[in-house]
Amino acid sequence: MARHIPPLNQLRAFEAAARHESIKKGAEELCVTPAAVGHQIKALELALNTSLFRRRTRKVVLTAEGRELSDQIGKALDALEDAAAQARKHDLTGTLKITIAPFFANRWLLPRLPDFHEKHPGIEIKPSLSFDYVDLGKSDFDAAVRYGAGSWDGLTSTIICNDCIRPVCAPQLVAGFPLPLTARNVLDLNLACAGRWREDWTAWADAAGVQIKDTSSITEYESRAFMFDAALSGNAVILADLRMTAADEAAGRLVELNPLKVNRPQGIYVVSEKKPSPDLRLNLFINWMKLEAAA
Repeated sequence: MARHIPPLNQLRAFEAAARHESIKKGAEELCVTPAAVGHQIKALELALNTSLFRRRTRKVVLTAEGRELSDQIGKALDALEDAAAQARKHDLTGTLKITIAPFFANRWLLPRLPDFHEKHPGIEIKPSLSFDYVDLGKSDFDAAVRYGAGSWDGLTSTIICNDCIRPVCAPQLVAGFPLPLTARNVLDLNLACAGRWREDWTAWADAAGVQIKDTSSITEYESRAFMFDAALSGNAVILADLRMTAADEAAGRLVELNPLKVNRPQGIYVVSEKKPSPDLRLNLFINWMKLEAAA
């Protein structure tokens, strides 16, 4: 029975633009012009008889139908990529040097890394833990795992997972309070954020339908690691992704104050230099990380 599937070029163009929420960035990833990506997406919309994006001045925003299709196509392309890589097993050997911040490595990656090595015994992931910002073009690293909004000029960035945040703190900070707290009660506590992510609190408050009385009172820490230390020591309430707090919550070092979760644009990315042909070993590692983050 024949398969009724839109042309792969249309699907790839749409998936890349959807993942970046930018036709320009999707085009850069595919090494084509933004016009070419736009034509492919338009043809796909006509074939499906539905709108996949809402066009805005500086970016495109997925419709509900577009987001669902993007999720499904992303999974399908990951599976195709893995299948192709498995067919070339004889090439999948060697070491990948990855620079990564200790905060994410210790909390999430390192405990899971044995699973990757068991599934791909020919590939060794060699993580280097450092807070230093490495210039990949002037180092011997194959890639970096970074936290941000995906904008690193001249580099290829692949999203692993976006933040889905909710408020947590050490149990001693809310001793005697019945949980969950109302959003208003949460916002009346000592709030903290990391670096340039102060807007996380505004986004969470907006979603809860309340206002922060004084955003200048939110304590800003230099990094997520310092922000988490403030929470663990009982000094502040922070907004954090469950993937980063799961172990501390299981051990009773952190508690969730309110179940409201808000999706944010920043998250974990794997970043590498742009190359004429992809490193299939790195693609396997990226796809493995995506599956682990989605679990």
